[in-house]
Amino acid sequence: MKQRALLCVLALLLGASAGLLLNVSQLSGRGLLAPGAISASAAPSAVLFTAQASAIDPDSNAPLLEAGSSVLAALKAGDLQTLAALVDPDRGVTFTSYSTVDPRSDLTFLPDQLSQAGMNRTPYVWGYTQGKGDAITMTLPEYLTSYVFNIDYTQAPMIGVDALLSSGNSLENVRDAYPEDRFLEYYFPGQDPEVGGLDWCALKLVFSDRDHTGSYRLVGIIHSEWTI
Repeated sequence: MKQRALLCVLALLLGASAGLLLNVSQLSGRGLLAPGAISASAAPSAVLFTAQASAIDPDSNAPLLEAGSSVLAALKAGDLQTLAALVDPDRGVTFTSYSTVDPRSDLTFLPDQLSQAGMNRTPYVWGYTQGKGDAITMTLPEYLTSYVFNIDYTQAPMIGVDALLSSGNSLENVRDAYPEDRFLEYYFPGQDPEVGGLDWCALKLVFSDRDHTGSYRLVGIIHSEWTI
């Protein structure tokens, strides 16, 4: 009798563990929870998710995480000169307003163009609002405030390494749009129970490492949020 009861308890524990792993896998697409250390400049309480089991070692992702932290620090300080220095000099950086990368309409700036756009106060059409379809006409600093650093992503509680943590009603095509590159997603889950968690937001930073030396350069900035 005691042995049977013990087996039942073990079965329940295994079932609960399997359910927990399933939830984590669903959250990160094909990702795995990595409980290892995160870059010292990332949010201290952040949880790191990675796309492949081989990527769980935090040391192997350190250069990418440091590159992401440098970009976030420049965005937080409003330092466009430093941000421009982190951009890939040949490809530039492409800005995507709502999850779905579209090379036909998304704006791309080379480093010099990014620096100039930060100073000349010229309004650009960055895309169109989801649902209403109104043109997003803003200067670069205005766009960065509204569609990039709309919240302090240096304090993001969850960070995905080549793993999608957010999902709304817009196509998430970062892997198709940047097949040879890597990305980080900084994710804030929804906080307001009155809207059922639909106030979540995320920022994806896409990096190129053409020489495979761990010298990552920014090539994409993708804003994500729930849209109607």
